[in-house]
Amino acid sequence: MKKILVLVGVLCLVSLVSAAGLTVSVSDTTGAKDSTVEVPVNLGGASDVGSMDVVLKYDPGVLRAVAVEAGALGKNAFIEANTAREGEVIIAMADSSGINGDGAVATISFDVTGDVGSTSPLTLETVSVHNIELVEVVTTSNSATLSVTSEATPTTGGANTAILAITAIIIALFLIRRRK
Repeated sequence: MKKILVLVGVLCLVSLVSAAGLTVSVSDTTGAKDSTVEVPVNLGGASDVGSMDVVLKYDPGVLRAVAVEAGALGKNAFIEANTAREGEVIIAMADSSGINGDGAVATISFDVTGDVGSTSPLTLETVSVHNIELVEVVTTSNSATLSVTSEATPTTGGANTAILAITAIIIALFLIRRRK
């Protein structure tokens, strides 16, 4: 009986040690006021991740969440996200074939609404990960900060500028020919 308990204990420790290598993180980033910035949710050391639930909190006075899309690691996963509640993004994903490797599993797009110099925490408040056999995986999560750097420069569009230049040339040629 003692041998069985020792064996079970060793197996539990081995599974915890191997599962402890999974990291869910977001990175510090910057964004210009009145621009849209993409924040990847990254996995490090993923092995047969079957499902993941994440709640990310942010300052709604600085950012507004507008969309969530699959990242490179999550391209085959079913992803459902909710950005309706100010200050919170909820992401649920599932992949029956398992997610493996390192990289972005999802990308959150934010409109930067805060003043220059303001910051918003990007806090991974809740992270729940299960492998493809529905066993909970022990994870480490790393939160981050987004800093508002400067005003976004308005773009007039390269196509509009080219059309205006061509129009000006045509008018100039027309006027030159007319004077001859």
